Amino acid sequence: MIRVVIGGATGKLGSLVCTLLQEQDDMLLVGAVVSDNSINIGKKVAPGVHAVGASNLPDVLKEADVYVDLTSPSAAEKNIPKIARNGLAYIIGTTGISTSSLDSFGSMLMENKGSAVLASNFSVGVNVFFKTCEQLSQSLPGYDVEIIELHHNKKMDAPSGTAREAAETISRITNADGLMCGREGEIGARGKEIGIHSARLGDVVGEHTVIFAGHKERIELTHRAHSREAFAEGCIVAIRWVAGRNDGKIHTMREVLGI
Repeated sequence: MIRVVIGGATGKLGSLVCTLLQEQDDMLLVGAVVSDNSINIGKKVAPGVHAVGASNLPDVLKEADVYVDLTSPSAAEKNIPKIARNGLAYIIGTTGISTSSLDSFGSMLMENKGSAVLASNFSVGVNVFFKTCEQLSQSLPGYDVEIIELHHNKKMDAPSGTAREAAETISRITNADGLMCGREGEIGARGKEIGIHSARLGDVVGEHTVIFAGHKERIELTHRAHSREAFAEGCIVAIRWVAGRNDGKIHTMREVLGI
C-alpha cells in the first residue's frame, strides 16, 4: 500500500487528487496539509484524515511513502527543506520554484536516497504536446514561434508553467547555446524571442497554442484541458511510478509516461 500525503489538499487540484486516491486499491491517503492560516484546518478530507497546517508537515510525513506538493512556489520553497527523509518520494506539481531551491532539493534527494517527479503539467495530452513541440522545432528550423495561453481568472502566475516548459523545449532544439531571457513572458533563442501571451478569463481550465510561422504557411498546435481531472489522473500515475524508486533523482512526467 502506497501511503500518500497531499500538500495543498483543499485546493482545486489537491481536492481532486485526494478524491481519486480514495478510489485506488493500492494507495492510502494518510495526511492532508494546508497553509497555517487556512480556514480549512481541521476540515475532513477523507475518512480519518483532517487537514493540518504546514507547520505539522514533518510529523505527518513520518507515516508517508510519497509527498505530493500542489501548493504555491513560496510555500513549496519553505516546505522542501523541512521534508528530507530517507526513502521518501516526492511529486512536485508546483511551478515557479527557484532554480536555487530546486538545486538544493536535488542534493537533498541524493543524500536521502529519495526520488521525485517534477511536473509543470500532469496530463498525458500536454506531455505529448511537449513532445510534438520538440518534433516540430526539429522539422521547422527558422520558423517564428509564438505561444498563447489561456487560464481561469483566479490563476496567479503568468505565463503558466506549461507555456514556459513548451518555450524551453522549443529553445533547446533551436538554440544549442542555451536560453536567453528576453522581456517578461518571452524566451529567446539565438537572439530570436519566443513570445508568450497570457490571458486570464472566466473559468478556463487551461488552453495552450504554439504557432510555428514560416513564409506562406503556419502550423498551430493546441492543447485544451476540459477538466482538471486530466491533471489529477496523471498525478495518480506519477505517484504509483515514483513510489519506492529511491534513485536520488528528479524525474519528469515524460519519463513517467515513457514518451
